[in-house]
Amino acid sequence: MITIISGTNRPENVSLRVAGAIQELLTSMDIEVQLLDLQKLPRDFAFRNDVFGNPDPGFTAIAEQFIANAEKFIFVVPEYNGSFPGVCKTFIDAIWPEAFRGKKAALVGLSSGRAGNLRGLDHLTGILHYLNIAVLPSKVTIMHIDDQLGDEGHLTDEKTLMQLQRLSEAFEAF
Repeated sequence: MITIISGTNRPENVSLRVAGAIQELLTSMDIEVQLLDLQKLPRDFAFRNDVFGNPDPGFTAIAEQFIANAEKFIFVVPEYNGSFPGVCKTFIDAIWPEAFRGKKAALVGLSSGRAGNLRGLDHLTGILHYLNIAVLPSKVTIMHIDDQLGDEGHLTDEKTLMQLQRLSEAFEAF
């Protein structure tokens, strides 16, 4: 099972649209996939979780379904202040490290600028390596994301869709 993590909780975020496009690609390849939208996390998950000794049944269920039961992860993270969103880091911190160990991840970065969140992907890679998660070396960085969306908000740029297709194929073999 692959869990795609849309790495922000900002309303109407573009990361969720890109995560949805990846989900469609993987589903078309007959790969079992689920999508975790961080907007769906309980509001107080940062302080009510098993790690802090104050479990919330809703958050525990999310951690079990999307992290413990997954073999691989695809993180889709936008650039926030030269890195990736704090809510994504907080989510990782709110789960016991053992739930991540020995698994694999692929990374997709987004930005409205020209770097595609390359720096944020480097930061996230360091954290995932610390958790003993093998990270696929080839990462997709999507720059000028707003220019790559069609009128209905779907990813339409053919080159980016091809990059995501190649990432999906490489990640399946990883």
